[in-house]
Amino acid sequence: MTEGVPGLCVTRQFPEKVRESFELKDTRILWLSHTPGQDHHNPTSIGTLATVISSFIERYKRCVVLIDGLEYLVINNGFQQVLRFVEHINEQVMQSRSTVLVPISPNAFSEKELALLERNVEVIEQPSMSLTLEKDFTALIDQYR
Repeated sequence: MTEGVPGLCVTRQFPEKVRESFELKDTRILWLSHTPGQDHHNPTSIGTLATVISSFIERYKRCVVLIDGLEYLVINNGFQQVLRFVEHINEQVMQSRSTVLVPISPNAFSEKELALLERNVEVIEQPSMSLTLEKDFTALIDQYR
């Protein structure tokens, strides 16, 4: 995702589309999908997803992880379970030199849910731009190089 820094991308977008659009040849891409396959991850297996991300962070110490599709995880697991997932990943990041980016649509959450998600994290607001993979998230990642 960034030059010389290992990257992991968890997304709802089709992996080859993401790889081609953002030239992520060396980045591992996990597709949140109910369809079985290599590097496909069932969105209801949030505990396993947390383990995969935690292991990646522990292995590389300094890496970038993009979790795109938090709203989809909420649909499949419920808000409380996803909040625990986010907090677990955040604790892993605090112990490393890694960066985790979690673009969300604020309109997809209640005010209370948004406040719970935003506590203990640095919020980067882009009011004129929707933070999805269709937009250029490269600029956001560059802030952390």
